[in-house]
Amino acid sequence: MNEQEIKLKVGSKIKDYRKALKLTQQGLGDIIGINQRQVALIETGKSFPMLSTMIKLANVFNCNVNDFFEFNIIDNQDEIKKQLISILDNCNKEQLEKIYSISKIIIE
Repeated sequence: MNEQEIKLKVGSKIKDYRKALKLTQQGLGDIIGINQRQVALIETGKSFPMLSTMIKLANVFNCNVNDFFEFNIIDNQDEIKKQLISILDNCNKEQLEKIYSISKIIIE
């Protein structure tokens, strides 16, 4: 994996975390002290956040900085189940209802 691929993957994770909290780029930028344009550049992989910014992002998203770098595809069924349970444990009722609806569609 090269530098650009890492930037893209980290940016994509940050975008996913932001959207999960229903924050705009401007809103996230206001919280962590950077402008909307910089958030956009990070999310698209055109820029990479400084460590201090990554720490602020991790605090906002209630995760660890290393979570931004977890890109491995899970190929073990038991590990996939553990990851799903972990995700579900952190969802609110509305999110769980959406996941349930999507899961029913996929399985049927």
